[in-house]
Amino acid sequence: MSFELRADDIDYLRGLPAAVEARNMFGLAPVVKLLVISLLTGGHVLLEGNPGLGKTALVRALADAMGLGRKAVGRIQFTPDLMPADITGTLMPAADGSGALKFRPGPIFHALLIADEINRATPKTQSAMLEAMAEFQVTVLGKTEPLRHARSFSHGGYMTEVNTPFMVMATQNPIDQEGTYDLPEAQSDRFMFKIRMSMPGADVIARIVRKEIAPIVVPPVEPETPLDAEVPLTEAEKAALVQLHNASRAVLSLTLPPVVEAHVVNIVQATNLNFAEMTGLSPKRREALKVWLGNRITYPLGPRAASALAKGALGWSAVDATPPAEALTAAAGARQGLAAVLRPVLRHRLRITLDDLPPEARTGAGEAVALDAFLTELALMSAPDLAVGGEGAGYNDRFRADLASPMAKLAI
Repeated sequence: MSFELRADDIDYLRGLPAAVEARNMFGLAPVVKLLVISLLTGGHVLLEGNPGLGKTALVRALADAMGLGRKAVGRIQFTPDLMPADITGTLMPAADGSGALKFRPGPIFHALLIADEINRATPKTQSAMLEAMAEFQVTVLGKTEPLRHARSFSHGGYMTEVNTPFMVMATQNPIDQEGTYDLPEAQSDRFMFKIRMSMPGADVIARIVRKEIAPIVVPPVEPETPLDAEVPLTEAEKAALVQLHNASRAVLSLTLPPVVEAHVVNIVQATNLNFAEMTGLSPKRREALKVWLGNRITYPLGPRAASALAKGALGWSAVDATPPAEALTAAAGARQGLAAVLRPVLRHRLRITLDDLPPEARTGAGEAVALDAFLTELALMSAPDLAVGGEGAGYNDRFRADLASPMAKLAI
């Protein structure tokens, strides 16, 4: 079956930020777009911010806006005493009194999983998530249990087959807070994006206050049932899964323009000091990049970073940069998409020295700002200035203009 990005796919994706805001989640459109891109492309997201910024409520609002329903959302509250079996589930005596052991799934068996305050658990427990995030499965007492399923059902008069989604959205408190553990590099690299949720502006806070003092409406309680092959789906949930499945396949069928691909590879190669492997850079700019980097990289980027940049660029093009009428040419917006997703993709993957920071700036927030500035300059200096793949010289100037756009400059 052919999957091409269609106008109604883009309309659906574009409408999600507004649908989330309509559920009283204000000022979070850029964050919602990155969550949607990650879900489309099989990624996971790390949300960082102080408690009380609505990170958990955002995920629930997104599931509701997409039509998946609250039963698609699972939540794990990470604490220092959390054990791996508390996440994956384990074998328990069957309810029929036979004495047989039956697998009882843990909270990880949901389409959208909130891993709340993941860095409050010990590194051993954090690493229990690694198999789920990398392989979309868990292994319990030697038996593998899948987290995604192929589902077939009747929808719109036809038999349809879709893949159910699975995405981890881990919330993280800033690492300079007491009682937190930094994520191991191997696990951190499994997240497609690291999104910093900053304190909202005065107008957004006022809207939040008005929402909180409004009369409380208690929604009907839905059973906390995992979204797996044995759960009956409503027609609305079927429609949501079909729309999401088709849009995901269409986005992943797009082809990255050669010059954007060269730019992505250049960024990764630069952090590994492989300057001879870079494409489209004039000798003068190549030498300037080499001098500027010096010995500042302490932990370089790997292939997964390149894949995340490529997927993120194409996803952002579909979600934000391409008009619905131009859906078939959505890959053309990948350069603008790369500018928008650059920092969320790389900020948790790259380690640099910050010896030049003044003492008063050596805080969690100060170091985060410095790292984002470094990533921006790295991308600019790695951008091809020579012709690549049929695109004329000057790509670096066009990319600089993209970085200056309002959306790329948002602090996410």
